[in-house]
Amino acid sequence: MRIALNYRNVDPNKGGAETYVVDLAGALVRRGHRVTLVAESVRAESLPAGVDVVRVTVSGWSRAGKVRSFAENSARELQTDPGRFDVTMGFINTWHHDVIIPQGGLRAGSILHNSVRFRSPLRRAVYKLGKLLSPGEWNYDSIERRQYDPALNAKVVAVSRLVSGHLQKFRGVDPGRIEVIYNSIDPDRFRVADPANVRAETREKYGIGPNEHVGLFVGHNFWLKGLAPLLEALAARKDGQPVRLFVSGRGKLGPFRKMVDRLGLNGQVHLLGFVPDVAALFHAADFFVSPTYYDPCSLVVMEALACGLPVITTACNGAGELITPGREGFVVETPHHQADLIAAIDAMTDSKSRNEMAIAARELGRQQTFEAHVGKLERLFETVAAEKAGQRNPGTLPAHHFDRAMSMADQSASDIRETKGNPR
Repeated sequence: MRIALNYRNVDPNKGGAETYVVDLAGALVRRGHRVTLVAESVRAESLPAGVDVVRVTVSGWSRAGKVRSFAENSARELQTDPGRFDVTMGFINTWHHDVIIPQGGLRAGSILHNSVRFRSPLRRAVYKLGKLLSPGEWNYDSIERRQYDPALNAKVVAVSRLVSGHLQKFRGVDPGRIEVIYNSIDPDRFRVADPANVRAETREKYGIGPNEHVGLFVGHNFWLKGLAPLLEALAARKDGQPVRLFVSGRGKLGPFRKMVDRLGLNGQVHLLGFVPDVAALFHAADFFVSPTYYDPCSLVVMEALACGLPVITTACNGAGELITPGREGFVVETPHHQADLIAAIDAMTDSKSRNEMAIAARELGRQQTFEAHVGKLERLFETVAAEKAGQRNPGTLPAHHFDRAMSMADQSASDIRETKGNPR
């Protein structure tokens, strides 16, 4: 297939979304497809061999203006020759596509969940009002409306049922246009040569004994990811065995140092900040905890599972939909359900059941591979390409579908001959 990926700035050094675009392009090329990136800028050395690039000129003086300029100009580029590509795919802030995957979810969903972290109804209302009055938000909302315009008849890949629900609620997307395909990971990303030694050394480094129970929290937005309610839950535990907590990620630690002092958690909570060798923390911990207010589908939760860590998260996290409570971990309704969060932490101090969950967690995490993810996307692309070809030339199939149909016909004929020769 001839596939176009529409993304403004393609540089894996800038973040996870950019890395995903590059990895997806490479995976599709390896599967025999011709891939073109439609972009304003591309870090050429990061591109896999065989990926074509079409550069789009962008104008405007403000960030919002440049975003809209790219959306308009990339749409114009893709509309020049409607038969040029079998499938076009968009990601964020563009509106010309056959398939779109909003990996960050919908803005309305993000605003809704972000507001919940404010326990005061007044602060919650002020936060929402600020977003409502923001010119920047008007611009992005306008683009998002065009992205999901029913007239486009585009397929939408939701990275979780949570996002699928938001698409239907906030943008009125027909459920028939939505396909849920969860995010994916490299299950071997945090593999180390000698896990037992790494575990022992890391625990010794932080003064933690071999039999102490250790939880791990990793996130760059401490407020949104629910660190505050997690600390409150640790402080509120009345019974059960002690639990230590590693906290890693970029963000301001000052308010949380004060909270740790106020809650009497000094010596129990290790506020580490950004740790380059986070693999050591995964192997030193016994379980992973992310009581987030919002995450469309957390990659770090999947990575924790692949490392054999049972996970505690919330129903506000799309990745939590993969977890069977009591099997690979626990899913709490929201970060404010403190009693349930405490019960989940207490359950992690039962070494026998936790070890059983660890086995199931590793199995689940290692299933979330990028190749499996791309395979599902590829099947969706084939469906979309066939529909487009049928609209252009009713009664015909594109070449790659014709080849596949002939192959299936040959196999069917072979099966018939085998059946006739070997009656059952």
